[in-house]
Amino acid sequence: MRNQKKWMLAIGLLACSVAMTAQQQSDILSVSASANAENAALAFDKNVKTMWTLPPQSLQAGQWLMFTIQQPGDVCELNLQMQGINRNELKDALDIFVTYDPMNLGNPVDYRIEGNDKQMNIKFNPKYGAHVKLDFKPGKLAKPFSLKEISVLVAEKVLTDSKGEVADRRYMDAALPVEERVESLLAVMTPADKMELIREGWGIPGIPHLYIPPITKVEAIHGFSYGSGATIFPQAISMGATWNKKLTEEVATMIGDETKAANTKQAWSPVLDVAQDARWGRCEETFGEDPVLVSQLGGAWIKGYQSRGLFTTPKHFGGHGAPLGGRDSHDIGLSEREMREVHLVPFRHVIRNYDCQSLMMAYSDYMGIPVSKSKELLQQILRQEWGFNGFIVSDCGAIGNLTARKHYTAKDKIEAANQALAAGIATNCGDTYNDKEVIQAAKDGRINMEDLDNVCRTMLATMFRNELFEKNPSKPLDWNKIYPGWNSDSHKAMARRAARESIVMLENKDKLLPLSKTLRTIAVLGPGADDLQPGDYTPKLQPGQLKSVLTGIKAAVGKQTKVLYEQGCDFTSPDATNIPQAVKAASQSDVVIMVLGDCSTSEATNDIRKTSGENNDWATLILPGKQQELLEAVCATGKPVVLILQAGRPYDILKASEMCKAILVNWLPGQEGGPATADVLFGDYNPAGRLPMTFPRHVGQLPLYYNFKTSGRRYEYVDMEYYPLYRFGFGLSYTSFEYSNLKIQEKPNGNVTVEATVKNTGSIAGDEVAQLYVTDMYATVKTRVMELKDFTRIHLQPGESNTVSFELTPYDISLLNDRMDRVVEKGEFKFMVGGMSPDYKANDQIKHSVGYSDSKKGVSGMLDYTHQFAANFALAISKVEENLVTNQKTVWVSVRNNGTLMDVGKVEMFVDGKKTGDAIHYELGAGEEKLIPFKLTKENKQPVAFTTKYKMVSL
Repeated sequence: MRNQKKWMLAIGLLACSVAMTAQQQSDILSVSASANAENAALAFDKNVKTMWTLPPQSLQAGQWLMFTIQQPGDVCELNLQMQGINRNELKDALDIFVTYDPMNLGNPVDYRIEGNDKQMNIKFNPKYGAHVKLDFKPGKLAKPFSLKEISVLVAEKVLTDSKGEVADRRYMDAALPVEERVESLLAVMTPADKMELIREGWGIPGIPHLYIPPITKVEAIHGFSYGSGATIFPQAISMGATWNKKLTEEVATMIGDETKAANTKQAWSPVLDVAQDARWGRCEETFGEDPVLVSQLGGAWIKGYQSRGLFTTPKHFGGHGAPLGGRDSHDIGLSEREMREVHLVPFRHVIRNYDCQSLMMAYSDYMGIPVSKSKELLQQILRQEWGFNGFIVSDCGAIGNLTARKHYTAKDKIEAANQALAAGIATNCGDTYNDKEVIQAAKDGRINMEDLDNVCRTMLATMFRNELFEKNPSKPLDWNKIYPGWNSDSHKAMARRAARESIVMLENKDKLLPLSKTLRTIAVLGPGADDLQPGDYTPKLQPGQLKSVLTGIKAAVGKQTKVLYEQGCDFTSPDATNIPQAVKAASQSDVVIMVLGDCSTSEATNDIRKTSGENNDWATLILPGKQQELLEAVCATGKPVVLILQAGRPYDILKASEMCKAILVNWLPGQEGGPATADVLFGDYNPAGRLPMTFPRHVGQLPLYYNFKTSGRRYEYVDMEYYPLYRFGFGLSYTSFEYSNLKIQEKPNGNVTVEATVKNTGSIAGDEVAQLYVTDMYATVKTRVMELKDFTRIHLQPGESNTVSFELTPYDISLLNDRMDRVVEKGEFKFMVGGMSPDYKANDQIKHSVGYSDSKKGVSGMLDYTHQFAANFALAISKVEENLVTNQKTVWVSVRNNGTLMDVGKVEMFVDGKKTGDAIHYELGAGEEKLIPFKLTKENKQPVAFTTKYKMVSL
């Protein structure tokens, strides 16, 4: 045993000594040669009297000898016993290749020869491989020579930690396949190590003595949310209102830049919940109420953030956005159909289209089972159907909630940990995996080690695939440091642009807006007027970082304009007000701008009562505190009132819509929200935001969303009509747009193309959001009265026209039929393109009424679709493998989609008529095949059958 090489390896703050120690010669599995091949094995028979010889006539062409070692490893030395050739001749003639892939040799190693002419020791830096090729160059040798014996030395990488203890660090070799590195590392991890790996503490802490790197994380929904000083971009609901995929990607890219500057790797973002109840406090974190809108904007966010080499963690998987009564995480009992039609759609989209390294599960349930123990959702759908290969993060406390604290599925934290591990949850934000009793249970064998190993595999594989062991950027955050690039001028400009594009104008009576910058007196009133609310998950605020609406207005108007300010009341208090002073200021003004809405800001801000954000649900949707009273008192003055709704959700603003001359929703607009709002108020920017959520007339209508299904009776209440106050996709502009020339075409492959002409018929330039909706008129099951399928935001000069084009695939217009099979049925489809969701008459034959009553606002047309699409899964036994080491055999079952449409299914195994093991799910497109392994004991003599929904095959 001889030390071949030593070097120092530093990871984080820990340095360790690593030695390459040569082992005894490796056994040889096979050998081949270009000449005299029948005698090539004689060079490995440990008999110096027998040998492989190259005759002189063969040397002009160049020759080779190649052999395979039994265990791949770091080859570092060849000992050659030669005859008929000296060291200098061999060095001149020989190239040596070490490779894992015999079809891709790579470059020859740089070697030196020690010893004498009879016993040559060829040494080189260790190189990982399973095959060694000795390549003799043509024309270099003229006389015959022989190889009597070859022995191969493979280096073992030995890790010595700071205590001098030795451990295997084979996994540190980046040349190894990921799976081999994972298994090598798992083999040297103790149960305590494994529990430490899955402990979450402001990220993944890492394990220094094993050189497992940390992964620092941040909540980054609308900016780097830890520390203080990063750019605060508009909250996610604001980005939803932009309906702008490219802008969302650009904002996420800048958030990524600021994340990298802070040496952070992972974001627990974006939120892909489909928000279906405005009472829910977390509406502000979402992109809205529609699965396509959420999918497209969420995907754009991931694309931008990942472009900086960072990890994303879409959340909260799944069904989190439709809680009972709007109360956070109070499950409503969503069916599999509702989940697959709505709430799983955004997650499926990003998992199948982006390489999401991690995902956060939700507090909610799936089919009556808490998500934190749902193997069906987290294993069978997420991994088996969609192919997710990252690691799963628990929402904070979700695993502990399995105990009597919430759900009563586990009697203690040990049982809760086992349930979560079986579901595949790798990282625990909360108090379970890091619990002393749970860690001791792992050491004692009371934690299922197979499940623990599996979740560790998901984390380690993600780390290895992303080269974190080689170049990990994660460093502890300095919470008091403002990092380079934070809140730069370009990022401030982007924050202002995003805020402007998100503003939705709901009312503009008598064309009050835009206001003149030369007005004599403007009153700016309300608790939000000089207290901009940026939203939840905002970092500690820097002095003056938030620019309020009052600040923006003062900067926009000239010196001749007097700006009066009164708070009137605070956000939530039912007592302290100065409403009389606000009324007085309003009476003295030419126009009144009122900023009302939510209180939602940094967690570092103390002594406030939040009305929006995580775990801050609002029952009534009436403006909090005395804000409604303030609004009505000011409107009673008769002065023209512009309401700025600064909120993270839709509110009941029915009275406001009647009393106010104009209404703008600027949401939770980020740090530049005040100047951005002033840009719109005074006409420096033409508003083009569109509602990402429906605004109800009254909270009693909830849940109220545009893509509802038909009713079996009436739609309205006895005391209230059905229609919303402002419908999904709605928003006004300072100009006007007209739609015409709708063209719908069914292509031979079943795709449908839709085109329409959009014209700016007004006098100023502006953006329009063209939205494509589809109604499936008749189907084998109830379908939604309309569904958004695509959208695009375009800019048009006065008088300019543009053609918007969309193309839908058969999958885009598919449905789940009465057997829960995904199909495309032929028949009538209505296609609609407009600047908002279509209107309808909430009565019998409702689908016939869906469309645009004003033909200039949108165009509608019918298509008699002639194609039909469906999956057709074939089931077969592919092969049976016997393991010579274990007492098992593996049956490989083939599932192939011989149909025409992607769909899901599952294979189950029955032994002697009894279901055995878990079902294995799949999702396959047309022509795709999946091989699924099932384990059986070798001794099994019972009949074995495998089934899908419609097929069965026997072993």
